[in-house]
Amino acid sequence: MCTVNRSSSTLSEIGQYAGISGTDWSWAPLFADYDNDGWKDLFITNGYVKDYTNLDFLKYMGESIKDRQVTRQDLLAIAQKMPASQLKSYLFKNNTNGTFANVSDAWGIRTPSNSNGAAYADLDNDGDLDLVVNNIDQPAFIYENNTGTLDHNHYLAITLKGADANTQGVGAKLTLYSGNRRQYLEQMPTRGFQSSVSPMLHFGLGQDSVIDSLRITWPRGKSQLLRNIHADHLLTLREADAHRPPPPPPAITPIFKEIAALLREPEAPQPAPASSTERILASGDVNGDGLDDIYIAGQHGTPGALYVAQKNGTFIRQNIPAFESDSLYEDAAALFFDANGDGKTDLYVASGGDAGPAHSDAGRLSNDPLLQDRLYLNDGHGHFLRDRSALPPMPSSKSCVRTADIDGDGHPDLFVGGRAVPGRYPEPPQSYLLINDGHGHFSDYTDQWNPALKHIGMVTDAAWTDIDGDGRPDLILVGEWMPVTVLINHAGKLLDSTKHYLGGYYSGWWNCLTITDLNNDGHPDIIAGNNGLNTRCKASDSEPAQLYYADFDNNGSLDPILCFYIQHHSYPFVSRDDLITKIGTMRSRFPDYKSFADATIDQVLTPDELKRAAVLQANHLSTTLYLSDPTGRLHESALPGEVQYAPVYTITPLDYNGDGNKDLLFCGNNNHAPLRFGKDDANYGILLKGDGHGGFVYIDQPHSGLVLRGDVRNVLQLLNTFVFSTDDGKIKAYHEKLETKK
Repeated sequence: MCTVNRSSSTLSEIGQYAGISGTDWSWAPLFADYDNDGWKDLFITNGYVKDYTNLDFLKYMGESIKDRQVTRQDLLAIAQKMPASQLKSYLFKNNTNGTFANVSDAWGIRTPSNSNGAAYADLDNDGDLDLVVNNIDQPAFIYENNTGTLDHNHYLAITLKGADANTQGVGAKLTLYSGNRRQYLEQMPTRGFQSSVSPMLHFGLGQDSVIDSLRITWPRGKSQLLRNIHADHLLTLREADAHRPPPPPPAITPIFKEIAALLREPEAPQPAPASSTERILASGDVNGDGLDDIYIAGQHGTPGALYVAQKNGTFIRQNIPAFESDSLYEDAAALFFDANGDGKTDLYVASGGDAGPAHSDAGRLSNDPLLQDRLYLNDGHGHFLRDRSALPPMPSSKSCVRTADIDGDGHPDLFVGGRAVPGRYPEPPQSYLLINDGHGHFSDYTDQWNPALKHIGMVTDAAWTDIDGDGRPDLILVGEWMPVTVLINHAGKLLDSTKHYLGGYYSGWWNCLTITDLNNDGHPDIIAGNNGLNTRCKASDSEPAQLYYADFDNNGSLDPILCFYIQHHSYPFVSRDDLITKIGTMRSRFPDYKSFADATIDQVLTPDELKRAAVLQANHLSTTLYLSDPTGRLHESALPGEVQYAPVYTITPLDYNGDGNKDLLFCGNNNHAPLRFGKDDANYGILLKGDGHGGFVYIDQPHSGLVLRGDVRNVLQLLNTFVFSTDDGKIKAYHEKLETKK
């Protein structure tokens, strides 16, 4: 299923979010309002006579024709053994919020068959749509719809009389307005698979007995408008009665407009490596002129780059020898701050690389010197030198660095989040709490403040905020397979107070974190970017996603096995072939594909293997807003569904309309996910308008003006200009139009 914004040329595939993905063969998808509630439902035919995707059959066929001359009779005999897939069709009810509920059994679609073509029509003229379904090797199905006698919802049926040869008015567009709802239909009877539905157009109206207005635009461009139409009858519209063209659509002035690249380079930049997926950005005033400058982080073989802001709004790249010398490092995070108290903006760069399951069997060693972080000191004019004695040894792949004066001595300290142990995914890496001696030299005090923080998990983001109002900065963490974690700064310790403030543990595949006051109550609120709900994985408290890992085959490397619950049983989300490649001993346990397809995780792993396996769990995959109450505790609050269409990696608070209420901009996507997950690219920049009380509404792409394609990993706001880094190594910029301010 896709949602589309035509004027901005964006299209988002949301089948998994909508709950209609994975419907087997899916021959004839027919959207129509089957219960007359005013929302289109979905019917899908199913089944296949010869299932040529059956892997056991393909294996059998390969062995049958191996090393011998094959005749046509041989192929026919083999084809006759190909299994059939008799399946029930699907019927989904529209939940009115972009999602659908499977009501197949409840609405009477219960008989398995090999069905393909289908059509809807009001066969008995009772005001609801019946279904006719074609089957292979058995009689057709006719499903009578009893909505008219059960729900008492209203309807309007329309027949079109087109001019000349187009007697059915094919191509006509109808828009119906009733209350605050709008419905749209096109006269296009050829729908589904090799089928044609009734040419009589059908609108369900719910409890509305009178329609405000109906506009039809005929294929030749003429239009007519009818008002105050009574429901529950057949209305005939004639193209001969249309005389005027339709009114032009209202002009849209988008909030954001893309502008030319801000960064002028004196010479052609060195190309980024093909494996690049991120360009980390950081901003700060490095020369004291009051303008924010930009650091674009380096990647292996490409040094970091400093762009200094000019008074005319452009940026010029500066040659920094210290950055050139460190070109072999891979920058994972960067932070401008005054490290040594001399009033000049210094630069901390965290090192990373090879994080995540795609790199679990290869990559850097955990003691690689290129994992060491770097502190560059500024002379006040934007010239940087690396202080090699400033930091302790830090042999982890990092994700973030955040600064706060946690011990109250007036000097900025640091939290540095560990992202992964190279080659040992998902083993928890080391994170660091670094205390500043006041001269820009940092020591590792993690054990003194909270020993559990040292290996708390695969941290992706962190933030310092005074959540308990005592004047001391507290630490909020998120990460992969981690809960949103609240650590309270008290008496020289960081105490885990997650359950007290959040009421439970929201463990997810978190990517980012933003802290700000969204309901204007004086307490900080948390917005955390997660994987989203447009995914094959569904997770809850009772049925979480799970990751089992151990060295199951004793070859010295970890073997992670991802599992999801399907129909209340936990199954490995890995193919038989991939599992055998990773763990050779599995071949004898599962000699064919069928035996593996039906195996739950406790049947895949032996009791001894289950006992020695470590298990990570995620019970919450939605990007989430946690709003504070008068006591400062936090409660989950709903966000518009569009936020859940793709993974969120950046969250930017702003006030685009100048009403004094904070709005939010969510960016992300993941075009580099493992193949079985597929691309997550349904986010083009999701702008939400805030009401000042913690409520938000989605601003669609034509009105926001944002068309951000690819993976966005960093967003910088420089006055009314927003700078975005994407996975292709490009830097894009959008200007927020000043005339939108009120």
